[in-house]
Amino acid sequence: MLINYFKTASRSLRRNKVYTVVNILGLSAGIAICLVIFAIIRFETGFDRFHTNQDRVYRVVTRMAKPNGGDVMAGSVSVPLPGVLSAEIPTIAAVSPFVQIPDMEVRLPEEHSLLHKTFKEKKGIFAVTPAFFQLLDFTWLAGNPAVLADKQALVLTRETAARYFGDWKKALGQTIRLGADLQLQVSGIVERPVNTEFQFDLLVPFIATPYAANNDWGGLTSVYQCYVLLTPKADVAQVDRQLAQLAKKYLPAGLKNVFLLQPLQDVHLSQLPENIAAHGITPDRVRAMWCIAGFILLIACINFINLSTAQVVQRAREAGIRKVLGSNPGQLRLQFLVETFILVLFSCLLGFSVAGALLQPLGAMLGVPLPRTELFLVTTGLFLVAVLVTVTLLSGIYPAMVLARTNPVSTLKNRLLQQRSDGFFLRKWLVIFQFMIAQALIIGTLIIVKQMDFFRTTAMGFEKDYIVNLPMPAASLSAKRDLFHERLSRLPQVSAISFNTAPPASDDNWWTDFKFDNSPRSSDLNAIHKAIDTAYLPLFQIPLAAGRNVTANDSVREFLINETLVKKLGYHQPEEVLNKRIEMWGFMKGTVVGVVKDFHATSLKDAVAPLLLFNFKDPCFNATVRLTGTDLSAAMRNVEKTWEEVYPDTPFEYQFLDDKIAGFYTREMQLSMLYRLFAGIAIFLSCLGLYGLASYMAVQRVKEVGVRKVLGATVANIVVLFSREFVVMVGIAFMLAVPLAWYFLRQWLHSYAYSVGLPWWLFAAGGLMALLIAMVTVSFHALRAAMANPVKSLRGE
Repeated sequence: MLINYFKTASRSLRRNKVYTVVNILGLSAGIAICLVIFAIIRFETGFDRFHTNQDRVYRVVTRMAKPNGGDVMAGSVSVPLPGVLSAEIPTIAAVSPFVQIPDMEVRLPEEHSLLHKTFKEKKGIFAVTPAFFQLLDFTWLAGNPAVLADKQALVLTRETAARYFGDWKKALGQTIRLGADLQLQVSGIVERPVNTEFQFDLLVPFIATPYAANNDWGGLTSVYQCYVLLTPKADVAQVDRQLAQLAKKYLPAGLKNVFLLQPLQDVHLSQLPENIAAHGITPDRVRAMWCIAGFILLIACINFINLSTAQVVQRAREAGIRKVLGSNPGQLRLQFLVETFILVLFSCLLGFSVAGALLQPLGAMLGVPLPRTELFLVTTGLFLVAVLVTVTLLSGIYPAMVLARTNPVSTLKNRLLQQRSDGFFLRKWLVIFQFMIAQALIIGTLIIVKQMDFFRTTAMGFEKDYIVNLPMPAASLSAKRDLFHERLSRLPQVSAISFNTAPPASDDNWWTDFKFDNSPRSSDLNAIHKAIDTAYLPLFQIPLAAGRNVTANDSVREFLINETLVKKLGYHQPEEVLNKRIEMWGFMKGTVVGVVKDFHATSLKDAVAPLLLFNFKDPCFNATVRLTGTDLSAAMRNVEKTWEEVYPDTPFEYQFLDDKIAGFYTREMQLSMLYRLFAGIAIFLSCLGLYGLASYMAVQRVKEVGVRKVLGATVANIVVLFSREFVVMVGIAFMLAVPLAWYFLRQWLHSYAYSVGLPWWLFAAGGLMALLIAMVTVSFHALRAAMANPVKSLRGE
């Protein structure tokens, strides 16, 4: 018997192809997007969940008081802190620093190198103690944590060892040189999963670094973090109080920093600048994605239910014939439930398949690995079963009940059209709800695109076009820098050259405190500092507000500060700070000789920061080259050739400044593309809802249209009559969407120091786009109803 129901349902679905395809497409699209969003959220919130002691591992962070009130958090700590934690706080079972060693040259034994003698590791080298593996669970393929007690040991990940030597097993025992003077032997190989905040490629012993002998409690460096393992019964609040007491005990007088614990599970989403694997997903964005997933699934389910219930009037005669031929109400109800079940089942299977196909392309777009295994989880199966049962019952029971209890005489005389107007009002409001969400997403997408354009096109206070940065080999800098400068200056495509620590805007800025105007104590202000040469300001076309540029002098220190620092120091005119003394780090002393106009040393997401520029050649490990802009490919080939002549053993690396600045907003750009996809899906699903409602209305009003045409109504009159109701619905949805979008977009834009605001015309543009899409969607049914032969629709009267 049940097989017959399935056969009959299959025939019915094949006969109503448009209804079947539209229903399956809509629901499967909603399910696919939900599954993709679930996979993204699971990946981002699943970092470091595989560690046995994850609930007892904490990062020690620093809360710093701002001079003008408020606090700012940092993921770094004072360098000597790990050395005293275990002795001072008994409930700390283990402690390990986690120190990044950036921009390090890795030189392999020549006989084992595959493609290069030297690799440049920008972010993958870290220093840890053996206790690091007491805190965290990483699988050792060879060796054990004890090797990190040896100053000469080196631990590689499987992938890094294979990259260096072809096979990780060949790496064991090999000697590798890091930088100019650190020669280590590969003593261990570990596996590092993708979803961990500890994105190391090479691990060196902490005792082999200068940090092991550093006893400076006053400074913070962004590359230095500390993780601890608490005992099982430790009281976190009590440990926080003890850390606060340690800060008072050891930090210099006047420094109001406080140390706190941050749970390991919160590290990845906390968005502190020290986070290694941060992908730009904040808790707020996770909640926003949950909401989007819920709304899209809700829109898809509403469409499915609307289209299914709209079939009542079109299936009435079929139900009447079945009753005349002997079907009882229970059989009719089961028949329509089976049809709905088949549709929802196909939608779930198709949605699952589409989600699997989308995961890897979307992962590549977002810069995160999203393996298909994220879908093969128990939660995915439970979600699909819940959708299958819920949607089948909600969309199948109503038409089954209505058609099962109708009078066959009435249905065979086409009277159900006049009788079944109930539920139409509800269907209208469901469509309005759909378009409210869709329009809110459209408006949000327009604002996001506008904000991204603002980031990309707004002037930052310096020239960034045709400028390329070359990281210099530190060991050879002093010996060969002048030769490199002289060779580059011969190239016709090179117009200017500067040696500095960083370009004007960088995502790796260094901050420092300083003494101003011969003060005996450091200022409450911290400022970004950059070492520059005399060519820096002309090359980047940074204007002066007062004073002059620094001079080429190795013994006399001269400082430039920006207008923001002038104001924060309490001065009103830039000329007032000229010839004032500045002292940094106890030995860097000099005079303010100029004030530069404000420029953005960080991204436009942040306010202009206080800035110190000074002439100091030793730390200038960045070469900046300004090109003429003619034939960039040939210019870069010549620059590379010059590099290879001067530094034959060092790989050539470069990055255009405009690309570096665009990288500040990579995550925002990726998320904006994702939101565009979500908005497109929401519009598609809303249009399906309009299509279903328009189809229902066309059937409901077929005789009315016939009468109007007989009485002289034109096609234009009928189209306007048919479309007017939809215009009203889209208008109501727009009025509901505007405050919703305004509230959430205002919250989002407030996270940026510089934004485009919320211009009214973007809201209006979003509404007009939705109206145009809606009219295109209903025009098919409107035109078909208007052009139908009235004789056919009135023949039964």
